[in-house]
Amino acid sequence: MMHGKKHHWIAWHPTRDTVVAMVTALIMICGGYYLMVHLPEGIMKQSYSFLFTVFLVVFPLWWLYKNHQDILQETGIKKQGLMLSLLISILLAIFFLYFVLMRYGSYGDALIPHFLTNGLILWEPFFLFAWLQIRFDKAFGILPGILLTGCVLGAYHIGTYPALMILVLMGFGWIFAALFRITMNLFIMWPLTWSISSAEGTLKGGFLLGWDEACMAGMVLCIQILVILYLWNRQKTELL
Repeated sequence: MMHGKKHHWIAWHPTRDTVVAMVTALIMICGGYYLMVHLPEGIMKQSYSFLFTVFLVVFPLWWLYKNHQDILQETGIKKQGLMLSLLISILLAIFFLYFVLMRYGSYGDALIPHFLTNGLILWEPFFLFAWLQIRFDKAFGILPGILLTGCVLGAYHIGTYPALMILVLMGFGWIFAALFRITMNLFIMWPLTWSISSAEGTLKGGFLLGWDEACMAGMVLCIQILVILYLWNRQKTELL
């Protein structure tokens, strides 16, 4: 397995990290995501979506910065497994692109900002895999980590998608979590895999994202990257 450590299919080693990860998952499930979708259109919805999606990356990074010595390793942002991750992500992107174009090719150029927006969205794959799954894996083992991650993905869509679609999302969550576990590298999921697979999921849910959403996703991503770089650099400086 990865990292040169012994990993178990099932384990029991919960820590403070586990509790904090569980709390953030509950926040997401119990209305956090729902409000992003269902608040009335306007400045309140835009502000909430902006702040909440920033929070979903910045808070885990801050917590890991305070409690661990290597936030990049702790979130799967690393060189280890990078080439395999990119290869798998390219294959997955091609697979999903075929189905998107087959079903929604009639949208034409409108798909460009839709794909772009989904590719700029770091918060969802980061929150699910880099934050939750790695914490669940360490606390409960490989199999529970995969199962819990998929369940969280399905659960926070309750109220937004019909029941059958929730089960489909949960199933894809399990598949993606199993794939992520191969390399434990975030780039196996982001940006390529998430851009195309999430594009199909949002289209199935009746959401066609445009340039306004792409601009907001880009601004959120810039903040998230700046925070990652700032905390990583500060952590390196403190360890000298």
